[in-house]
Amino acid sequence: MHADLIIQNGRIRTLDPTGTIAQSVAVLNGWIIGIGSNQDLRHLIGQETESIDLGGKTALPGFIDAHEHLSLFAEIPLQLDLSTGQVSSLSELLAKISEAAKGLKPGEWIRGMLYDDTKMAEKRILNRYDLDKAAPNNPVFVLHVSAHWSIVNSQALQMGGLNENSLDPKGGVLGRDSDTGRLTGQLIENAMFNFAFPSLSETGTVVPPYPRDVRKKALLKAVEVLNAAGVTGVGDALVSPGYVISYHDLAADSSLLTRVNMLIPYIFLPQIEKLGLPGKWGNEWVRCTGIKIILDGAIAGRTAALRGGYAHDPDDHGVLLIEDQSELNELVKRIHNMGYQACIHANGDLAIEMALNAIESAQAGNPRHDPRHRLEHCTMIDDTTLSRMRALGVIALPFGSYVWQHGEKLVRYYGEERAQTMFAHKSFLDAGVRVAGSSDHPAGLHPPLLGVQCMVTRKTSSGEVIGRNQRISLEEAFKMYAIYAAYASFEEGIKGSLIPGRLADIVILAEDPWSIDPDGISQIEIDMTIVGGKIAYSRT
Repeated sequence: MHADLIIQNGRIRTLDPTGTIAQSVAVLNGWIIGIGSNQDLRHLIGQETESIDLGGKTALPGFIDAHEHLSLFAEIPLQLDLSTGQVSSLSELLAKISEAAKGLKPGEWIRGMLYDDTKMAEKRILNRYDLDKAAPNNPVFVLHVSAHWSIVNSQALQMGGLNENSLDPKGGVLGRDSDTGRLTGQLIENAMFNFAFPSLSETGTVVPPYPRDVRKKALLKAVEVLNAAGVTGVGDALVSPGYVISYHDLAADSSLLTRVNMLIPYIFLPQIEKLGLPGKWGNEWVRCTGIKIILDGAIAGRTAALRGGYAHDPDDHGVLLIEDQSELNELVKRIHNMGYQACIHANGDLAIEMALNAIESAQAGNPRHDPRHRLEHCTMIDDTTLSRMRALGVIALPFGSYVWQHGEKLVRYYGEERAQTMFAHKSFLDAGVRVAGSSDHPAGLHPPLLGVQCMVTRKTSSGEVIGRNQRISLEEAFKMYAIYAAYASFEEGIKGSLIPGRLADIVILAEDPWSIDPDGISQIEIDMTIVGGKIAYSRT
């Protein structure tokens, strides 16, 4: 038996429990069949074996982003990019919208993403009247960088049947002017999800979804971007039925070059129950292990559900999308009894406590061995939280790069004490709580190397250190995006480490992260990304 691919002359960090550093790895049909020295694997080289010479460069298991929004990211090129790299003021943002309107017929939608109100020069929130002036003849939808609230114009409000007499939906808020009480165009949590997210709307969205062929092409381009960052697997943390179809389309014609674990929103649980489809279905390319519940709001969007309120407004306790503990208990029980992971978005301490109560109740009623329920983000923790999570075997998925991206607002909105323990990778590890690397991209920045740098240095983009005691080692940081992320989707037996019997998902780096200043880790270039033994990206 000969390998179809041999990678030689490298510094191959397997990230397996032994800490092995090998020189060569052999691959057959997308799986690793040997690892060791060049001499060890010489017998696996045949006439048809392709060879890659690393020239002493470092190779690692391909990066796995356990909580990413690939389907949402894929739609960014189809919309206006309103991120801080593109606009730094509302005037620039509105000019982009006005320019887009010139090429559209009246009534056609204008959509924008990644708007960050905290980084606009005017230091105020965009409103419907701004958008009315910029695009008087078109409905406009602008998604905040947190993806937990948005701003729409008057025409969009009218198309959604919203007016000054409309009531807040359950788990959502219609933004209103504090003086006049009139709608500002801000749609918060379920008010926005019902309006624009096919993955979270039970009645159909006002903003029209993209067609099937458009989704497929958009996903292919988005995967190319992730491959260029060394990503070989993601957990798409909010997959609508339309994107379940799109992932199936890509897998069916073998054009998908990253592995996807889909989290299906709980509103589709009745259909799954009707089918009798038990948890953990799919294959090594596209699978589903979990059902997603969004319990509270966002850190960047200042809507996380907090017991003590926000530092800038102690009376603001954020937003709970499900306020009734018994309702949440019943929902988690159904997910648990179907054999799925309950993947509960819970940022604030109030939401985390409710989530753990529900998981505890489900497990008590029907004890399952190793259910691996998850708390997505799990930002505001304390010792009691950690103890309960360990006892229940609950996995934490904190943000990897948020300290770098949003560091300047953490103390302002959450206070010094809470800011020091946000994204508590070290506390989770020390408490014996399983924890995995995640970006929440595009709400967060996607490069895993930036996430690793953040976890090791805890530095913001301006160089400030927040939560010095949460720093972890470089080895543990890389494991976050490898074996720990694989564990979060029950895949540690097939990926996340480079040993025989694992998938040949490999990233090759231009520099060795262990030999440079940690502040430069995010600047290391990706030389090559290999998925299933095939080159998905090559820098040269």
